Amino acid sequence: MKENLELILLRVSQRPDIDKGELDVASRLIINSVCEGLEITRAGIWLYDENQTLVQCTLLIDKGNDLDNESLVLTRRDFPHYFEALDSGRTIAAHDAITDVATFEFAEVYLTPLGISSMLDVPIRHRGKMIGIICCEHQGKARQWLDDEMVFAASLADLYGRAISANERADYEQQLLEANRTLEQKVKDRTKELEAAQEKLVESEKMAALGNLVAGIAHEVNTPLGIALTSVSNCKEELKDIYRDFENGELTEEGFKDFEAICSEGLSLAETSLMRAANLVQDFKRTSADQTSLEIEEITLDEYIPRVCNPLKPMLRKEQIELSIDVPSDLVITTCPGIIAQLLTNLISNAQRHAFGPSVDNEVNKVSVSCGKSEKGIVISVQDNGKGIPAELHKKVFEPFYTTARDKGGTGLGLNILYNLVRQKFNGEIDLVSSPGEGTTITVCIPVES
Repeated sequence: MKENLELILLRVSQRPDIDKGELDVASRLIINSVCEGLEITRAGIWLYDENQTLVQCTLLIDKGNDLDNESLVLTRRDFPHYFEALDSGRTIAAHDAITDVATFEFAEVYLTPLGISSMLDVPIRHRGKMIGIICCEHQGKARQWLDDEMVFAASLADLYGRAISANERADYEQQLLEANRTLEQKVKDRTKELEAAQEKLVESEKMAALGNLVAGIAHEVNTPLGIALTSVSNCKEELKDIYRDFENGELTEEGFKDFEAICSEGLSLAETSLMRAANLVQDFKRTSADQTSLEIEEITLDEYIPRVCNPLKPMLRKEQIELSIDVPSDLVITTCPGIIAQLLTNLISNAQRHAFGPSVDNEVNKVSVSCGKSEKGIVISVQDNGKGIPAELHKKVFEPFYTTARDKGGTGLGLNILYNLVRQKFNGEIDLVSSPGEGTTITVCIPVES
C-alpha cells in the first residue's frame, strides 16, 4: 500500500475520536480521510434500513459544493441492479460508473447531473453483518480504482464499524452509571434495566478493540453484584418477619438474636461482594484512563503491571487461558503509563485471539507476563504456549494490515501500532521468538531513560 495511505490509516486508527462513542465526530473524521486519501471531493455513508429494502445517506461531504450533509434515499425497487451488487457483500469498484452493471441505473438521475464518473462502494460491517457502505465518488474524467485504494477504503469502513461499537458502548456505559447512581432504588425494584444494560454492554464490547476487556469486567462484576443483591433481599425478608412478630407480640429474645445473626452475616457478605466489584471497576477505570493519557510519571512495575493485567483475566478465562505474572519488586521506571497499558493489552489480547484454537492440544493454555532488567533497560515479555508462528511470517506480523482474523473484525494494525510505539515513543527494541507448535514470545526492551 502507498505510504501516504498507510499513514492516513494509522493516524485515523490512533485517533481517540474513533472510540469515544461520538459517532458523528468519528463519521466526519473517516469521510474526510477517505476524501484525503483518494483525492476526491465527494463521499458519504449510506446505511441499510432494517429490512435492507433501501439505503439512506446519513452523512455526505461534498467539498466541491460546500455541502456536509444531504438527505438521500435509494430503494431496492428503483435500483435493482445496484442492490443486487450490494447483496454480494463485496466492494463495488465502478471505474466507469455510467456503464458499470452495478451503477448504470444512476446515470441520468444522479451521476450525470453531478459530474460523477467513477464510484467506489465498500461495505460497512457490524457484528458480522453488512449494515451499509461508504460511497466514494470521483468527479471529472473516469479513473481506474487501484487495489491499494480499495483496501484503504475498506479499512476505513472497518473503522466505522468500530466507531458504531464504541457508540453503543458509550450508551450502555451511561445507562450503567445512571443505574449505579440509583442503586438502592434499583435493588428495591429488582430492576431489569441494569441487567439488560450489562448484557448489551458485554455483547457490544466483544466487537471493539478494547471490547474484550470491558466484556470480561462486566461478566466478572455481575457475580458479586448478584451475591450482594441476594443477601440484601434476604435481609429484607428477615426484617419483614421480625417486624411481623413484633406487631403480633410474638417477638422473643432468641428470635431477635437469630435475626441479628442472619442479617449480620448477610450484610457482611454483601459488603465483601461489593468491595470485590468496586476493586475490579477501579482497576478497569485506571487502565482505561491510562490508555488515553500521555502524561509522564514514575511507576512501580510490580504494582502497575498486575493492575493492567487483572481486568484481562476474565476475558482469558472465557477461552480457558491461564494468565501468570512475574514482576520483581524493585523495578521502577519513569515513563508514560498509558503506553505500557496499551502495550500489555495489545500483546495479551493478540495472544488470546491468535495463539490458540482447535489445532492446539494443551492440558492448560497459558499466557505469561514477565518483567526484568537488563543492561539496555526494562524488559517486558509476553509468552504463550499456543500454536506458534512460522519463521517466514515473523516479519509480516508487524506489518500494517496483515491479519489472519479480518473476518472477526481484525484490521491488522494492532502489532504494527505496538511496534511503532516501542520504536518511536520509547526508542526501544521489540523481538519475536516463535516456531510452529512451540508457542510465541514477544519481548520489549524499554530504555530506562524513556
